[in-house]
Amino acid sequence: MLLELGLWSAVAPLALVIVSNIWNYPAVLEEVVKWGILRLADNNVQRMVRQGAVVGLAFGLSEAILYSLNGWQSGEWGTLLMRFLLTVPMHMVTATIIAYAMSKRMVVVGLTTAMIIHAGFNYWVR
Repeated sequence: MLLELGLWSAVAPLALVIVSNIWNYPAVLEEVVKWGILRLADNNVQRMVRQGAVVGLAFGLSEAILYSLNGWQSGEWGTLLMRFLLTVPMHMVTATIIAYAMSKRMVVVGLTTAMIIHAGFNYWVR
């Protein structure tokens, strides 16, 4: 199950590149996609939190690689470094929050919290 969740999470940012050009709210899009992936996960609280961390790790690494390809071409090294070092932990935290909230049947609270953290991160790093 962890491998399957990780693979879906690694591929998701690639698909979101297309969608984000149409609807430019990455915090909302990405957190909803992570929630959708986590719906495949186990409902046990401990496993759910662990699976949330794996989803966030794979999603964050994939997104960081996409940013690095874009940053490499544009030469924005400071933003690239910040994104690469901080994007993965941020995605791990937000996916873990969503997973924990799902295990407690508080999905709206978890998604809202994750979206606020993500939007704040994007504002701070841009």
